[in-house]
Amino acid sequence: MATVLVADDDGDTRLLVRTVLEHAGHCVVEAENGSAALSVAEDKRPDLILLDLSMPSMSGAEFMRALRVNPQTRSLAAALYTATPMNAAIRDFIEIYAMAGVVPKPSEPLELVEAVERLLQRTAAG
Repeated sequence: MATVLVADDDGDTRLLVRTVLEHAGHCVVEAENGSAALSVAEDKRPDLILLDLSMPSMSGAEFMRALRVNPQTRSLAAALYTATPMNAAIRDFIEIYAMAGVVPKPSEPLELVEAVERLLQRTAAG
């Protein structure tokens, strides 16, 4: 069982992801904005962070900068959880912040579980 932090300002999205991932046996913690997500990441040290790009109080980019400069959190695995189509800017973002990948939003429950488990395997391997 892995701990997954879902950082998204949409409560319905967080509830859906929590329900699906908990049903698959994972522990899910939530944050409604980037500042709350940073606090949860420091406290819980999740195995994976699913990060929405557009959030109030601290954007996804601001969150990733803060996550990567903090010695306590710099090595945590994070993946974008976004409806933004893959493009050069997203690929650059993933590379700059050494992210594990992208989980498309919305995802069917089985696709979500498979994507999260693939990312967890990839980050555990190395």
